[in-house]
Amino acid sequence: MDLVKKLLQGDEKSAARLISMVEEGRPEGFKAISLIYPHTGKAHVIGVTGAPGAGKSTLIGKLAMSFVSEGKKIGIIAVDPTSSKGGGALLGDRVRMREADKTGGIFIRSMAHRGYPGGIAKAAIGATYVLEGLGKDIIMVESVGAGQTEIQISALCDTVVTVVTSDYGDDIQLMKAGLIEIGDIVAVNKADKSGAEDTVRDISMHIGDRKQNGWKVPVVTVQSISGEGVEGLKNHLDAHFSFLRENTSGIQKKKERLKTMMLTLLKEEMWNTLMDKWSNTSEFQGIVGQLEDGKVDPYAAVHKASEMMFRT
Repeated sequence: MDLVKKLLQGDEKSAARLISMVEEGRPEGFKAISLIYPHTGKAHVIGVTGAPGAGKSTLIGKLAMSFVSEGKKIGIIAVDPTSSKGGGALLGDRVRMREADKTGGIFIRSMAHRGYPGGIAKAAIGATYVLEGLGKDIIMVESVGAGQTEIQISALCDTVVTVVTSDYGDDIQLMKAGLIEIGDIVAVNKADKSGAEDTVRDISMHIGDRKQNGWKVPVVTVQSISGEGVEGLKNHLDAHFSFLRENTSGIQKKKERLKTMMLTLLKEEMWNTLMDKWSNTSEFQGIVGQLEDGKVDPYAAVHKASEMMFRT
């Protein structure tokens, strides 16, 4: 495929077109991924998650600038909340990354999550492979910060950074949501605000001596607007990537991530296939009607639909 050939030669326009093809679900886009895949596996894929307003976009922009200063080539996938009108991606994240966007060596792509489980667009997985084929050394994926469903970000990324702030007061909710648990690094942003030290202490106590496949999770403070603490965070990112490459547990983690990613995609594919086949049938609509009329409860409705779909 000509687009793949150009991509592997560093053509960003080809990268943009290929990502669009994958995002649109076009078969040729996924065929391209199969050709690109043998050229992947070297980039450090970093996921940045956390509650909305935590400063993820600004922090990613500062990290990107820091990596570029070292000569690294950067790709950024900003998974935006889906527009309620057009279903497309909002561009707020790109605006906040304006400084990084103007810098050579940084490729930024915004896309809508479209309700994909885990807060990551299904296309974001393919986009990551495309950016690896483009020759990016670092690929950062910003998730929408949607709570428990955000956990699937760990299936895509080598390193996950959970961003929290003291502004939320009840950051314990993030702990309950699982966002703290999936973080390989926890970054307390807006460290100049009151309560930041208390947040660091509370999270550190919550984490304790817990380790991720042998890696002890650090809790660091940053100020994404000023850039203070960003270098320290970057050093932890580098250290974690080295840990993954040099330790048996890190290699095993990658295998586990690939399995989880496949199962996640399989779940999505099966759901789409089943809904395409059954959602407009009179039998399915009849079950929905019974639920709407109060004749069956939601559990019974699901059981009826499941029996219908998997009838032997």
